[in-house]
Amino acid sequence: MFRDEMSSQAKPSLDGMAQEVLAKGRRARQVRMAKIASTALVAVGVVGAGVAVPALAGGGHPAAAEQANQGAVAKSASPSRPDTRTAPAGGAHTVPAAAILTTVTSPADYIPQPAGAKAPTSSAAVLAELLKLLPPGTTSNYAFDGLGAQIYFDGTSGLGMIRVSLFGGSLNPDACTSAVPSDMTRTCGTLAGGANVLTTRISDNCIEPLVIDVDHGDGTVVEIDVATCLAWNGHSNPPTQPAITAAQALQIAANPGWGAEQMDAALVRAAASRFAGLPGSTHAGTSAGTAHARTSTRTAHAGTSTGTTHAGTSR
Repeated sequence: MFRDEMSSQAKPSLDGMAQEVLAKGRRARQVRMAKIASTALVAVGVVGAGVAVPALAGGGHPAAAEQANQGAVAKSASPSRPDTRTAPAGGAHTVPAAAILTTVTSPADYIPQPAGAKAPTSSAAVLAELLKLLPPGTTSNYAFDGLGAQIYFDGTSGLGMIRVSLFGGSLNPDACTSAVPSDMTRTCGTLAGGANVLTTRISDNCIEPLVIDVDHGDGTVVEIDVATCLAWNGHSNPPTQPAITAAQALQIAANPGWGAEQMDAALVRAAASRFAGLPGSTHAGTSAGTAHARTSTRTAHAGTSTGTTHAGTSR
């Protein structure tokens, strides 16, 4: 009876159905891969549109008005040159963005370190240097992340999360000439001393909505991430405001005290003692501490690298 009933019905037209289904599948896969690539290859990558390389000195620029509120932020970044380049805007089908770092060492020492005894850089030294450079405020939730550190900073803008990482190599010159996904912007600029700056903004990544990379030359790239949420707490990334401005973040990343291989010996020794109870510290020269190619895996669900935090104050 069923066969008789079905055979009496008109057969539906299937013309083009298979092709349409395959096309939808391809579009969905391309969108998904673009999203994955945008978080996997940027980490923090870097200078967002409109604030790519803010002038850190000189009248008339909005950054000048911020100087009064910068507190202990180092005045090491020189005025930037006006020429900037922004990566071409892409769409959901754009090829994944070019890598931020290359293994090639910059030919010049654009931001030389101060003279004095040096010791191999450690995660603890990165944390100590970051705490020195912050504006007035309180800090907490210390954690190490490769050759880098994470803190919560509560200043004039309220509580927020900041991460700083050091990498070997140099900035990839193709990063600002290759198209990027539609949820990302990249802008390149050059500081007066010759240091290249790359700013990345990712609209749908609260861990890395603003990432600034400064190429110090001589094999050191400093990256700072200013988040709009806190670390993953097992259920969510609690939303916050950016803890510091883009100009302040650039000043921190351009400070001459950073070094991917060596930093001030007294700072390294004091940091090792001060943060002895905080696990996960790594040193330059270890596999975790010498990242020669940036392939960030942080996402909106990223937490701390060790799962252990430590409360403290920066003043």
